[in-house]
Amino acid sequence: MKLYADRISVLGTESAFKIGDDIRQCEEMGLSVIRLNLGEPDFASADNINEEAIKEIKNGNTHYTDPQGVLSFRQSIAKHVHETRGVPVDSAQVVVTSGAKPPISYTIMSYVNPGDEVIYPSPGFPIYESWVTFLGAKPVPLHLEESKGFRFNANDLEKLISPSTKLLIINSPSNPTGGVLTEQDLRDIAQVIKDTADESVRIFSDEIYEDIIFDGRKHKSIMSVPGMAERTVMVSGHSKSYAMTGWRLGYAVLPTVDEAKIFRQFNINIISCTPPFIQEAGKAALEKPENKAIVASMLREFEARREVVVEGLNQIDGIHCVMPEGAFYVFPNIGGICERLGIIEAYENLPPDIRANTSPSSLFQMFLLYHHGVATMDRKSFGTIGSEGQHYLRLSTATSMDLLKEGIRRIGLASKDRKGFQEYITRGEHFYLGAS
Repeated sequence: MKLYADRISVLGTESAFKIGDDIRQCEEMGLSVIRLNLGEPDFASADNINEEAIKEIKNGNTHYTDPQGVLSFRQSIAKHVHETRGVPVDSAQVVVTSGAKPPISYTIMSYVNPGDEVIYPSPGFPIYESWVTFLGAKPVPLHLEESKGFRFNANDLEKLISPSTKLLIINSPSNPTGGVLTEQDLRDIAQVIKDTADESVRIFSDEIYEDIIFDGRKHKSIMSVPGMAERTVMVSGHSKSYAMTGWRLGYAVLPTVDEAKIFRQFNINIISCTPPFIQEAGKAALEKPENKAIVASMLREFEARREVVVEGLNQIDGIHCVMPEGAFYVFPNIGGICERLGIIEAYENLPPDIRANTSPSSLFQMFLLYHHGVATMDRKSFGTIGSEGQHYLRLSTATSMDLLKEGIRRIGLASKDRKGFQEYITRGEHFYLGAS
């Protein structure tokens, strides 16, 4: 009898956290590391939000609460969604969760049987692919192309829909690419779903970056398209908009009250409830008018960083980086560097067992970390299925302008360091995260 269940072997991860062990190892070796790996705003949550939580704790609001979420907070979320998406929402359709990750697994467990097909963006948030494979569904990656600004259109989607399709995952603005679907994109996608997909097919719309969108544009949601609110599980939260990553506060808006009850049941089985004092702080984040200015200020800083980083990367020979339209990431194509440094050839000459765990972009990621002190994320960190031959890195712009400029300078040095890369390959260490 084996110790672990068979499903554990297919459980994925989020490498933005996994890389922490390698960063610590580099720092123990005396290397100063610039961390461009984690998608976490480098701003503190606002004082008025913090004070609300402290007040609630001091007043004893530290006990169990409704597993679905505090009613007044759910009402605040429903009002926010109505005002921003133009769709009336009942508070009974809202389920509060510990961050925006739980609704991913809740959705797949609720609607998808083993063997059903799930269409999801790739490159995309890695937890999508992780849960699809873990629960025995059939992963159907929708590959996002650089030439299209990492958007997809109705034709791209229509090619993938089949009688076995049960769930479509959308993430706009996108992690890791910063791609943003337009209102027309969403209308066209909605029409394809209406024309070709069964009424039981659900859309999981991950809108966690809804407030981080550039060039004066406003966030658009597929649930705003007529007929789509009845099919859409819309998910968002407070981590990105309000710099509340460690608070773990998210929510899902379900198409019906009955579907929300299933999510409530998952909360009961897994987390019991989200702490009530955190929910009260989340309510303050949505309702206190001063927070709109705070979010707008953070957005301006992210936009300024985006301009500097993309310009700096595009000045490095061997890199091409499109301008992201949202979120706080850039997703440069490093194919030219992989060719010039001999990374692709080195990858092809690796033993099969090592090659299976890495890629050319992974090798440059690890060389960049261990030899030049810059932590980034490789293409494989955002969906492995069908990622072969795609040479990209994700850089988070959620750090100071000075550190971003220094990171770009070091990437430029690494891009020309053929001798250093050959030494790295010869040493035979750190070819992928967690490798010795």
